[in-house]
Amino acid sequence: MKKIDVIVLTNSVTEKIIRMTRRTIISMKDAEDDFQFNIILMESGADKRNEYADIVDSYVTPQESFNYNKYINLATPHFRDGEFVVISNNDVGYEKGWLTEIMKVHSERPDIHSFSPKDPALYLKYFDGHFLGHKETYWENYKVTEGLMGWCLAIKREAFDAISPFDELFDMYYQDNDYTEMIRSKGIKHALVRHSIVCHLETINITKLDEAKMKKMRVDEIKFNKKWKP
Repeated sequence: MKKIDVIVLTNSVTEKIIRMTRRTIISMKDAEDDFQFNIILMESGADKRNEYADIVDSYVTPQESFNYNKYINLATPHFRDGEFVVISNNDVGYEKGWLTEIMKVHSERPDIHSFSPKDPALYLKYFDGHFLGHKETYWENYKVTEGLMGWCLAIKREAFDAISPFDELFDMYYQDNDYTEMIRSKGIKHALVRHSIVCHLETINITKLDEAKMKKMRVDEIKFNKKWKP
């Protein structure tokens, strides 16, 4: 049975978010029988470990303020030698065989070490339901949202180690863009897997971007451009 280390980031400030996070983790595990998941829940809200005790292996409440990439770095001591690392939002729904389909593509193309699942609703909205590129099973593509989904990434452990630690300069936005450039700079190939279905649910814990959040996004965009487009 293959071991998989999983990092889930959450912010358990309401009962609604707790239920959503639980549904994400349970759907991930229930959708697969042939993998041993080591679930590491990174908590940026109040300590709600009792709410998750039955479904997670490690519950981590960092003392540091929320920083997306720092929280990923802080999760790594809780790894248990998984062959792959999965980084997941807390607002997704995993469908049957989602990881099996990724492993099928990896068996066919062992040179690809980074993967995203497909969200049918996103493709219907942005691409009229068409699966672009390789129309059979996968599409090699580094473009964020089109081929690389920051809300769910499955990464070969050796590839994860090659790009670690993650750059903590990106604490809120543009971390998926930074991830893209990190793997590209290391020659790590990425693919979207057509039959790996993970639905990105309507985000409950993030409201419509207000002016402060838009300003923060612009600041992080400047950081990204300064790092990768000097």
